[in-house]
Amino acid sequence: MLMTLAEVVTRIDAAGLTITQTQLVYFAEQQWVRARQEEGAWYFDEQDAARAQLICEMREDMAINDEAMPLVLRLLDQVYALRGVIGEMQQVLGQLPAEERAEIEEKLRAALDG
Repeated sequence: MLMTLAEVVTRIDAAGLTITQTQLVYFAEQQWVRARQEEGAWYFDEQDAARAQLICEMREDMAINDEAMPLVLRLLDQVYALRGVIGEMQQVLGQLPAEERAEIEEKLRAALDG
């Protein structure tokens, strides 16, 4: 479900954070969120709204400035991508016979410790 600019601002404000419509448009223009603009209006999906809220939290709680934000967001995107890969690996490992799974898990632990 798509949300309007005002709906996202209201949602973020309800979470106890501060944002204006101008700031949210800035996030979209900087491509920190992947909102769509149609006929002069901005539309945000659930992921955009959550990311905008995260940006507000990082700006307010961690004092991350606009110059550092693209780097921080790229790093977070990489972390989320890695979590997805790890989840896929866990599914594949779960389908292996117990002996093979234990051997691989042991090798992974050794690599992480080492």
